[in-house]
Formats: sequence, structure tokens, C-alpha cells
Amino acid sequence: MSKYIKSFKVSEIYNKRGRLFQLDEETEVAIFKVQDEIYVVDNVCPHNHSPLMYQGYIEDNEFVVCPIHAFRFNLKTGEQPHGKGCKLRTFKYKIEDEYIYIKKPTFKIFDFEF
Repeated sequence: MSKYIKSFKVSEIYNKRGRLFQLDEETEVAIFKVQDEIYVVDNVCPHNHSPLMYQGYIEDNEFVVCPIHAFRFNLKTGEQPHGKGCKLRTFKYKIEDEYIYIKKPTFKIFDFEF
């Protein structure tokens, strides 16, 4: 069963500005609002692995731009504009009682259990 984690109220997410949220012990996400649409993406840039996507800026109301090397990623799909190369992980969410609930990943990227 998929688990959703309660994050911020929609009103706490400002237009075209990212907000950092710790989803679980290994996952940070960046939450953006663009023209009243919410987007949730991995906070770690897949290009250089910097955990700063929440500081990225919005371009053309469609892309988040990494603040380190200016790689652009589609907020809906996580793909780069040309559709090739590294892809930014996106997350499903739902809104209930003004709160954004983010779907927790079903697998861990890092598993240190031996």
C-alpha cells in the first residue's frame, strides 16, 4: 500500500519558489507552485548530485533550473527539454484539507542494511 506523507499547506508554497521538505530518512523533495499547480521533485540534481533543487528557479512556467550548472528539468516529467540525459525524479501527491501529501517512494536508493 502506498504511503503519503503530510507536508505543507498549499498556502505555504509561494509561486515560483521552491520549498524543501524531508520526506523520509533518505529523501528530500522540492515543492514548487507554478500558476496554482503543485509540483514535487527530488531535491537532488541528477546531473551533479547537489541537494539544492529547491533553490532552483522556474523558467517558462514549465522547467526548474538547477542553481549549480543550470540544467533544466520539466516539472511534470523530470526530463530535460530535449528528452535525453539524466532525469529528475518526480513524486505523486494529493491535496486534502489544504495540505499536500506526498507519495513516499516504494524503494530506497541507498540500502545500507547488511
